[in-house]
Amino acid sequence: MLSNVTWKEYLVALGVLLLLYYLLIGIKYYRKEIKNLLRGKRARPVFNIHSEQSSEEVSLEELEAVVFDLRYAILEKAGKNTSRQELLRQLSERLANYTGLRKPAYRVAINNAVIRYAKENCGIEFSEEELNETWERLSRR
Repeated sequence: MLSNVTWKEYLVALGVLLLLYYLLIGIKYYRKEIKNLLRGKRARPVFNIHSEQSSEEVSLEELEAVVFDLRYAILEKAGKNTSRQELLRQLSERLANYTGLRKPAYRVAINNAVIRYAKENCGIEFSEEELNETWERLSRR
């Protein structure tokens, strides 16, 4: 029975079935978008990753740059020959003007990076509470 079907017929049938499948999925889940597209209306973006940011907002690129700076300029440079207080002082000086510490998600990211890299590079273990207390003292200045 299958020996009578050529590759061309098989591929055409497969293409038609795939087209029908995606058409049904499109109708079921994207009905409004398809109607707007057929009417010539452009869909409004729900989330624009390149939206303009106010001066108060801190971008992820800035967060990455701060973590990179803390890791290489302070923690790796300090090495195993630094004290806990000296390391906290250097971190505080570097982060004194960083507005991202006011945002909980960024603070957690910075804390996690400091805890990880301080242990790896300096052999010093910080707790999240200890770092949060240090950052709170910074914001009061």
